[in-house]
Amino acid sequence: MADTSDSLITASKLQIHYWFSDKSHTMDALVHNKCERELLELIKAIATACSTDIKLETEPSAKGGLKSWITLVARSEKKTSLAKITLVTLLANAVLATPMHTSVSRLAELLADNLFADKEITEQQKEQLRLVISHLKSEAEGKIPVLDQSNLIKKRRSNFYDALSKYKKIKSISVVITDSSRKPITEEQMMTREGFKSFILKSDQLEPLVFENVPIEIISPVLAKGKYKWKGIYNGAPISFSMKSDEFLSQVQSGKVEFKSGTTINCTLEIEKKINSEGLEKITSYNIIRVGSYSEIGKPADIPEGKPQKQKPVAPRKQLDLFGN
Repeated sequence: MADTSDSLITASKLQIHYWFSDKSHTMDALVHNKCERELLELIKAIATACSTDIKLETEPSAKGGLKSWITLVARSEKKTSLAKITLVTLLANAVLATPMHTSVSRLAELLADNLFADKEITEQQKEQLRLVISHLKSEAEGKIPVLDQSNLIKKRRSNFYDALSKYKKIKSISVVITDSSRKPITEEQMMTREGFKSFILKSDQLEPLVFENVPIEIISPVLAKGKYKWKGIYNGAPISFSMKSDEFLSQVQSGKVEFKSGTTINCTLEIEKKINSEGLEKITSYNIIRVGSYSEIGKPADIPEGKPQKQKPVAPRKQLDLFGN
């Protein structure tokens, strides 16, 4: 990108406007701080997805409901172009709106219209600017699928709207990109209280991961009946797991399968995960769905049944999705 056109890209400020059901201009400080924190973490996650190193600055609020401004600044101007900052700003605005695919294209178009109208630039600079905006639009649209799949981003946004939904005084919020003088560059996008729930995740449970033909060395089998955890070594690390293969459990409890030092099972492994309040994934359980075979110190041993076991269907689980549906 040419320096002359890049220097014209100045969209780096997000205005967040909280609208109240009464005529006041105050907001509970704890609620406001929680919302602002989730917004900052959300923007940081988007910047990371865009491989852009930024710092965030805040400005004093203004009257009229409650307005606050978050400014995105490059940590190193030599390494991060203004166009990159604009990209993150556009995406941050889009993530807080719906639908993202429509809004990010519209935001880029509004940004271009504003820059062409307000800047005293040459025809050559205008042509360069058109190329910059076109590149920004294309790059932003290319990032949408990545953001769609980010549990961290979805969780941070969910936390933001969940906090707002619990504060009865809030009737809506709006987001707009402004220039350095706080003049709006894009249209103000309004989200009403009724729409908050579409962004709130209904479950923190993620879709389980299922792996076939996984070797697990048995440390401690469970020989008694009951919902006790087995212990084994998976990928070089000790784990506790539930044995959910009724066929294999029956053979173990009847004495048809014996365990010695070095006994390893080859199995179908299910890993259940959830996402915490910070947007980080955490493994909640390991489950053995079926056992195909087992071996003693590297020597294969047939399962006494002598035939493959049918894998039981795994019940569908709730997972995080973009709008919590």
